[in-house]
Amino acid sequence: MIYTYTLTPAAPYRFRYFKERVETSSNSYLYRISDDQIARAHILGDDTVLVRVRAEQPDSPDAAPLLHLTVEGAPAQDVADRAAAVWRHMLSADRDLAPFYNAVAHDDILRGLTERYKGMHLLLDSDPFEAMILAIIGQQVNLSFAESLKKSLVELCGRHITVGGETFVAFPGPEEIARLTADDLRAHKYSQRKAEYVVDFARGVAEGSVDLVALDAMSNEEAIQYLVKLRGVGRWSAECVLMNGLGRPDLLPAADIGLRNAIRHFYGWEHQPTEQEVRDFAADWKGCESYATYYLWTALGAEKAIAAARKKRKSTPTGKSFHS
Repeated sequence: MIYTYTLTPAAPYRFRYFKERVETSSNSYLYRISDDQIARAHILGDDTVLVRVRAEQPDSPDAAPLLHLTVEGAPAQDVADRAAAVWRHMLSADRDLAPFYNAVAHDDILRGLTERYKGMHLLLDSDPFEAMILAIIGQQVNLSFAESLKKSLVELCGRHITVGGETFVAFPGPEEIARLTADDLRAHKYSQRKAEYVVDFARGVAEGSVDLVALDAMSNEEAIQYLVKLRGVGRWSAECVLMNGLGRPDLLPAADIGLRNAIRHFYGWEHQPTEQEVRDFAADWKGCESYATYYLWTALGAEKAIAAARKKRKSTPTGKSFHS
């Protein structure tokens, strides 16, 4: 049976930013992307379901799209509802950008970025467990190697679902990863410590000694302090969970090198700001620090891509083309 849902996010909202971010992220292997839709499988308890998302954009550029979801493989309505709720979260469908845009209207840099990327929301992971596993894997390795490690984990213990002749694999839950040993991951190029951290965290969640639901009632700092007590979890990973897993709008990763570089670049600092300088500088972003960070990250990434393309063109001999 196929269950259908229509989400109506508040304008401005641009689905294409979500799609583009998925396509370029190191987690793109989790999605099946086509011109008009995105599909992804999910584990929900004992069930594995497939969700497809398609956007219907109204004629007015200032109007938000209708987001059409279909859920396949769910044995009952309540399971389909849970799958739809996961995507409401991932798509930030219930979040309004107006408070952020109003808060930074006095900031020439951020105001310019909100105009350039009007309707861009945070791209969120499906839940805090997935966010933490991805963060642990991504610690101290480059993006391409991190993607390789993530794909290995999914191939090792993710669940499969076949719909319409196509097979999709879902990111494993705590129980699936908890059954692994460090040696299982070591065979897929994980370091000993990273393998232990991934398995230990999953076992903690599966056995109940790590309570991710309790994070909802904690402040950002309380949640960070709870998470950093876990083996292999530093502040950066904890902040990833709050921002990417829970979608906290007011998370400021002040020590993040990308944010510090973005502030230096866009605001014309002569030095890279320290963590404390970032915190002081971001005082005016209060309540929407996550969005300010995300927009600065995105803009810096875009400028780096443009610079890399220019460098590549200059290095190509005149009169010749890679397509010749």
